[in-house]
Amino acid sequence: MDKNKVTEFLKHRVLDRFALGADAASQEEVNSNIHKGIMIRGTNLWVLIFAIFIASLGLNTNSTAVIIGAMLISPLMGPIIGMGYSMGVYDFNLLKESLRNFLFMIVVSLITSAVFFTLPLITSTQSELLARTQPTTYDILIALFGGLAGMVAQTRKDRTGTVIPGVAIATALMPPLCTVGYGLATFQFRFMLGALYLFTINSIFIALASFIVTRVMNFKMIGELEPDKLKKLKRAMVAVIIIVTLPSVLIAISIIQRSAFDANYRNFVDEAFKYDNTFVVESKYEYNANPRKQSVIEVRLFGEPLSDNVINNIRGQMSSVYHLPKVDLVVRQSNQEDGGIAITALQSNYTEMLNEKNRQISHLQEQLSSIRTADTLAVSSMTRELGIFVPEINDMSLQRHISYNTDGAATDTAYICIISFRDGTDIQPKIDLIKDWLTKRAGATNINILVK
Repeated sequence: MDKNKVTEFLKHRVLDRFALGADAASQEEVNSNIHKGIMIRGTNLWVLIFAIFIASLGLNTNSTAVIIGAMLISPLMGPIIGMGYSMGVYDFNLLKESLRNFLFMIVVSLITSAVFFTLPLITSTQSELLARTQPTTYDILIALFGGLAGMVAQTRKDRTGTVIPGVAIATALMPPLCTVGYGLATFQFRFMLGALYLFTINSIFIALASFIVTRVMNFKMIGELEPDKLKKLKRAMVAVIIIVTLPSVLIAISIIQRSAFDANYRNFVDEAFKYDNTFVVESKYEYNANPRKQSVIEVRLFGEPLSDNVINNIRGQMSSVYHLPKVDLVVRQSNQEDGGIAITALQSNYTEMLNEKNRQISHLQEQLSSIRTADTLAVSSMTRELGIFVPEINDMSLQRHISYNTDGAATDTAYICIISFRDGTDIQPKIDLIKDWLTKRAGATNINILVK
């Protein structure tokens, strides 16, 4: 194929699909929307306060759905996108206005959430609160790509889609601010610092994404910037990004290392102590992220004691086989006096085993009842009774059948009655009589009578 034809094909059939100009709004329209979005007075201010209360309630009750609702109605994205856009077009008046409104929104949000968390409502630290205190590199990527999607949506003619609400949910600006308010209200500064860092990461990278999209869209510069000042601005942006990113990278590495340690620890306890007459009744570990210090794994055994040689052999395998270097192993056995066996742990272990067995038994009983094809019916005595007022029958069989759909679920139950009559019997009146009698006798309505 000709090289020019390949180039034309790629340009018109492939690259054109990624073009952003087809449905782009004019710069005047985008500029107007950005200015509207950064305003924080009247309706926007009250919506922000209500959203903060809703998010705080969601964190208090550990309800993800409530938190999502708060993020959907929050106006916090406006000033952040405004900052990125204004830097992209050198509109420094808009940048100042965006910063002022952004700081005002932060102050209002912190006061509102702090007031909420001073009320005697919260009883303990919920997982949704804890999730906002350890930002990682993943949060940076979410904020960056979410900001890109949000700014692209802002530059479209039709802004009625689901992109902007989705970005509000993904980037999660509201919950970290509420967590900062919780830290202030309860004087738990570790919550405050971690959540404030997460909020800062989200804000900076959403603004960066808005700046990138603004440049890609090639909007006309509103202001002017001298080359020297432009270089300083770019250097400052790079420095801020590096300073903000570095701690999150370190946190992410620490979390990955701890997760890997936890997985290796569980595999080690399950595999290394697998003996016929010896059982692990309790195990725990103390993880130490400092490479100069050892982590500790403690295992309590019940049953036949393991010899020192066996335990030393297990220790020797920790690094090479189970990937647990620099880890001290403490083994406590039932014949040792320095701590002995934890009776409560043993009881708890057996209680869990019994509960699991009981759950299995209940499940099997449910399955058995669902596939049982017939109740215990006194068919022989019923046949004798029927023969008294319908002497024309020879014999009768009766059984309950269950119908199943294609998914294997039971859908209906029916009684099947098979009867043979003597020769010359007028069958139809007898069938109606038998069906009426069986309905009362068997206590069922769905009865099918077959004549053989």
